[in-house]
Amino acid sequence: MPAYHRYLYVACATALVAVYTTMWLSAPTPLESQPVTVPPLRILQGENVLVWGSWRTVEGYDPGTFNGVEIICNRERQTCLEAYAELLRHDSGEDLAAKTFSYEVTDWSDRSVIAIDREGMGECLDRILHLELASEGATLEWRPGNAECDGDVGKAVLVGDPL
Repeated sequence: MPAYHRYLYVACATALVAVYTTMWLSAPTPLESQPVTVPPLRILQGENVLVWGSWRTVEGYDPGTFNGVEIICNRERQTCLEAYAELLRHDSGEDLAAKTFSYEVTDWSDRSVIAIDREGMGECLDRILHLELASEGATLEWRPGNAECDGDVGKAVLVGDPL
């Protein structure tokens, strides 16, 4: 496992613990009654491409959870890393879950970045990331990576709350 994956895992876990602790200490009412704010939609370009926001499912299965993502794409390495956190609300409380996805860039231009995480969503589902740099938007698709795969197909768009 590359060293930067370990740093990403530690950073993601630390951020999630800090956010949850802050929310718990500052909220006198139960968390499930609190409104949820998702990260603002931001796409910043420089040496790397940095993306913040929340995925909203527009096709396929929608678990109805709140999520936040941070994506870092490195042009030199031709990779993108996505830190994904979601808030799962239940009848008796909430859970916070975190995941990371590692993408291989297949196309990088001044207008867009396309990357794929082969089998990133289970045994046979691929995650395909489309970053539109010119219009500052993004989509995520998931679909079977081979003919034998009998998995869900879907699509999400990147959204965000105002600053």
